[in-house]
Amino acid sequence: MSEAMKLVAQLRTGKVSDLKEAIPAVVYGQGMDNVNLVVKRPGFEKVFHLSGESGLVSLDIDGKQIPVIIKDVQVDALKNRIIHIDFYKVDMTQTVVAEVTLNFIGEAPAVKNFNAIIVDHLDHIEIECLPADLMQKIDIDISKLANIGDAIHVKDLVLPKGIEVKNDLDEIIVNAVEPKKVVEEVPVVAEAEAAATTEAGAEEAKTEGKTEEKKEEKK
Repeated sequence: MSEAMKLVAQLRTGKVSDLKEAIPAVVYGQGMDNVNLVVKRPGFEKVFHLSGESGLVSLDIDGKQIPVIIKDVQVDALKNRIIHIDFYKVDMTQTVVAEVTLNFIGEAPAVKNFNAIIVDHLDHIEIECLPADLMQKIDIDISKLANIGDAIHVKDLVLPKGIEVKNDLDEIIVNAVEPKKVVEEVPVVAEAEAAATTEAGAEEAKTEGKTEEKKEEKK
């Protein structure tokens, strides 16, 4: 559980004139109509970096504090810039479902001792809890991976009381695997192309041979 990040927003009554410094947004939830907002880009980017889509945010709209989570962030792929934000107002007495980022820390002894390769299968998990118990991230200590074949499963997570994991408990989060041996061999596609080229060459030579025979007959 972490303290709610604070973010100031203003009511949006017209067009957003300066998209370099402001981002259009909307807040919605049970018991309220959609409200169009605008937030300052630097402030939001800082909050989003720290809270992600699972942290609780205290949205300040004209001095009124509204507890929200960042429900959706739209990004302009060409410019790699956030162009719109959806905030979802939460009821502090009702549980919510959110995705929490997994943060891998430490070093796996299996890498140093056995040249293992560490494979992460999940980069987030889904949890259900009260808004006040939302987590911004979950640390996964890979120093527990001592041997090839060792794995950390969802069921191995130790989470604060009140947080329910929605994923399959037997899912593998990360494991240590034996390095794969690279075998050099001619790809099937390459072999097929080579065979086709050889066949085409033989057919062409055969055709040229018949042409030469006809020329000799005419003489």
